[in-house]
Amino acid sequence: MSDTRISRLKLSVLACAAGLLVAAAPAALASPLNLSPLYAGSYASGSGADASFVQIDGNWQGSTVLWNEATQSYGSGSAIGSYGWGTGLWGRADWQAVQAAAAGGGGAGAPDIISSWSGLSSAINYGNGCYNGAHSAQWGPATPVPLSQDSGVCGDDANGNWTSHFEGFIRITEAGLYNFSVLYDDGFFFRLLGLEETLEIGKDFLNPRDRLGFAEDLFLTPGLYGFELGSWNRLQAGVVDLRYSYQGSDWTLVDPQNLLPTSAVPEPSTLALLLPALAMLGLRRTIGRRA
Repeated sequence: MSDTRISRLKLSVLACAAGLLVAAAPAALASPLNLSPLYAGSYASGSGADASFVQIDGNWQGSTVLWNEATQSYGSGSAIGSYGWGTGLWGRADWQAVQAAAAGGGGAGAPDIISSWSGLSSAINYGNGCYNGAHSAQWGPATPVPLSQDSGVCGDDANGNWTSHFEGFIRITEAGLYNFSVLYDDGFFFRLLGLEETLEIGKDFLNPRDRLGFAEDLFLTPGLYGFELGSWNRLQAGVVDLRYSYQGSDWTLVDPQNLLPTSAVPEPSTLALLLPALAMLGLRRTIGRRA
């Protein structure tokens, strides 16, 4: 499929604007959203979050993302995998297919995995060789994607058809107004989990490179907030970069000390476990005195 047609397909998704998205520059907006932490209080610093990268065979033709050839738009019509040119990854549905294949599922027609990596990620700031070679001057350098199949040459299919997945906790140490944004190419979703609510932003399908954040600032208090970030790249440049803004400041990479893996789910403190017992003991002593 020609680069011209791919560019046209990417641009077409701009007509499908998603809610809760803002322009690249952070700003202190009116009516911030209040989001309570999953685990309130002060917690020790971390060193990173769970991460995985998976690259599939670019000839895979099982995409279930819908494409309407008549209107040249995503979201209706036929599965892209049914078109002769419809190879590789085209959106979040395909990201999910890759995750299923990486977990050992997926069944017949699942993507063939050619390279993968999993481990602890410090700052979430990754790009392939094509991105770093052609776009880092404008958008900032990125840590090389930890996949063996990356030639670093733009236009080489070895750069493409990979996914990333990050999850864990973001540690907030000071109350205030925050926002989160993702630099992506081609698409992403980001979920922030509070005690009673989950907020999500994202860009499905293939899109021009951009940075997007929440439409409203978030008032956060100290504690741990769950998060999940997934991204995908089809061909050429690919990047995924998570940043936050505090009190209207510039976008800054989330410090590794404020990222914790899912295994860091806090255990109830010893004091919290003792309180019910102490209360019962006090009650018994009171009853005893009254008797």
